[in-house]
Amino acid sequence: MDYINRSIIDTIIKRLENRKIISVIGPRQTGKTTLCKEIIPKRLKQDFEYFTFDDPDERLRFSKDSLLILKNISKPLVIFDEVQKAPFMFEALKYAVDNYNKETKYLITGSSQILLMKNIKETLAGRISLFNLYPFSVREICSDNFINENLLSNLVNNDINLTKNVINGYNLLSSEKVRTIKDIVNNHKKYGGLPPVWFISDNQEKIAWLKDYRKTYIERDLRDVGGFSDIEDLNLIHKLLSLRTAQLLNMSNIAKESGFSVNTVKKYSKILKIGFQIDLLYPFYSNVKKRLVKSPKIYFLDNGILKSIIGESSISEGALFENWVYSEILKLKEAYFNNLEIYFFRNSSSREVDFIIKNNSRIIAIEVKTTKNPDLKDSKNIQVFFKEYTNLKGIGIVVYPGNEIIEISENIFAIPDWVLFC
Repeated sequence: MDYINRSIIDTIIKRLENRKIISVIGPRQTGKTTLCKEIIPKRLKQDFEYFTFDDPDERLRFSKDSLLILKNISKPLVIFDEVQKAPFMFEALKYAVDNYNKETKYLITGSSQILLMKNIKETLAGRISLFNLYPFSVREICSDNFINENLLSNLVNNDINLTKNVINGYNLLSSEKVRTIKDIVNNHKKYGGLPPVWFISDNQEKIAWLKDYRKTYIERDLRDVGGFSDIEDLNLIHKLLSLRTAQLLNMSNIAKESGFSVNTVKKYSKILKIGFQIDLLYPFYSNVKKRLVKSPKIYFLDNGILKSIIGESSISEGALFENWVYSEILKLKEAYFNNLEIYFFRNSSSREVDFIIKNNSRIIAIEVKTTKNPDLKDSKNIQVFFKEYTNLKGIGIVVYPGNEIIEISENIFAIPDWVLFC
């Protein structure tokens, strides 16, 4: 069977050189099992043992004598799936890593971040490397088509300058190639990147699957994480948050609208964040303390799930586009740039830049626009940002759903979404 190549694989393989345990955490159906059971062993060319704690018999067997089972494993690679369902395994893993076959490597997966992270921090610190596996990025889906380099990755690394030759290289792609890639990008914006969606051909079936997925995920996984019984309360908060996508998050307003206390809204929001449903983006300030006390903006990690909550007409095209751009930047960070920092900029005059990407001293300021004809006015907030932070060097990007890279002003470029991310 052919698999879509995951961008994170090379980083995981490299990390396995000096870590005994790799943890791959993410929501259900993002491909954790496929990655760990099918793809990584083939890349390593290693035989492996696989155990899943979704199986109650397997949980029972390991609960009785996990150390003996671990001691008798002779394969160089061991995979434990849904390990958060077997919390007793963490102490056993610690002992096995320290005392048994020193060459054995372990891959563990989990859908419940809070349970897994708590046990990891307590028992496996210094022995494990943590990765989040998100739904397919558009780059991963496009990787077998036409373009091998990710322009945003190269810009973050400062490996490329947008010279006329580079710009012309993208602008001279054939119309057929551009059309194919743009179709993929547009479908990704509509239906998100959860792997099963990309193996369903009928669009109505895609939507039905996404709605079923959301219902099952909240009722099964998030209830286990949060330890609560009233699913409808969480559903309501989920919907109210979705209507604020790409906006500043005001817990008090949501509390008033929902009839819950602010603390209840915070609790449910935390559960949704831990469950990989939402993410919070904080403002850029030189003063770190100031950054942490300011209100964050809220984003969803998958456009398909977002649209399954709110339908087609309850959120603006601009907010959906901005949400999609954020999710793609986040996937880029996880796959390639461990130290990458992502913020938004908002000054006292309410001038705002959607995303500030910082990689060491490299800055990329990104504005998201739905216009098909970007011009100088679309870059005004980027110019304001660099004027306020004259000590920072970088470039500005206006990402838009168009066809050509355009130099808007000195060191500020309008770049089509498909060029930037594919």
